[in-house]
Amino acid sequence: MVKLFLFRLGSLLSLLILLVWEAFYSQNEANYAESNNFKRQNVYTFTENVWKNSHQTQEQRKKSLIDYCHKRDPRELLPPYTKNHEIPAYYFRNIIVNDNHKLLYCYIPKVACSNWKRVLMVMNGDAADPWKIKTADVHNRSLGYFRYLNQYSPEEIVHRLNTYYKFLFVRHPFERLVSAYRNKFVDSYNYTLFKEMYGRFIIRKYRRNADKKSLKTGDGVSFSEFAEFLHNSDSEFMDWHWKQYDTLCHPCLIYYDFIGHFENLYEEADQLLDILQVSDTVNFPRNKTSQYKLSTKVIAKRYLNSLSEKARKNLYDKYKHDFEMFGYSMGDYL
Repeated sequence: MVKLFLFRLGSLLSLLILLVWEAFYSQNEANYAESNNFKRQNVYTFTENVWKNSHQTQEQRKKSLIDYCHKRDPRELLPPYTKNHEIPAYYFRNIIVNDNHKLLYCYIPKVACSNWKRVLMVMNGDAADPWKIKTADVHNRSLGYFRYLNQYSPEEIVHRLNTYYKFLFVRHPFERLVSAYRNKFVDSYNYTLFKEMYGRFIIRKYRRNADKKSLKTGDGVSFSEFAEFLHNSDSEFMDWHWKQYDTLCHPCLIYYDFIGHFENLYEEADQLLDILQVSDTVNFPRNKTSQYKLSTKVIAKRYLNSLSEKARKNLYDKYKHDFEMFGYSMGDYL
């Protein structure tokens, strides 16, 4: 049964990939982008002012993404260690499905995904107030608040990829990595868990003359040690909190209707909710307080400047596709 499932999934999705790449390499790229925009109107009707406000920015982001994807070898976009270009279901495990609103949201850890999950729970009728939803409940898959695209049949996956409105939010890769480091190795949330899972390994492999206490507890991982660990990690097996966008959401294989940037989170979240025509029933949560006195960009710059030039280059090379696909620059944080 498993082999049959993978065969059917691989066959259908290989066809989907072929169609996507055929569109990518077609001579009329502008028409391709426009034709996919019109598909959204089968589900939603847009007010003219909302569409005009976000149209130019969104189309530029999508065009830049498509242009970059054109330059890549299609073979590197397909799953490693597979035969006949089959695409396993796990490729879609980060895509949340909302069948009521015909939505697909690819969530990226450390890019406001907790609050977007809260919004989706309100939209789905699972809660009335996003701020009353506990973070632990948002991320607990066993509670069954969300269905993920990999849980559907091959035919259902292809149907939703072709017809549902798809969105994601991205963030400057360096800032996201600093946020993940601080959250998992400096702050209290999941502190012990990540020290045990990764801290001890990082210290053992990348710290010279490590003391017995650090080796036992995994306490005190430095950002330079973390950066070296990332540089030498296999992208396929990275933790989701620092896994590349390229391997979480596959933006060169899936056409996203809305690409939001964390740097303009609240403004663009409001735009998206207006487009989805749900702004009268749910608001994107605003952080009421911040434990940091400095902006995340300033903090990220300090951490990145603590690395050697070679270490920064290695880190950029590891996340190069994430930078290039979404218009970010290494120089922004140096």
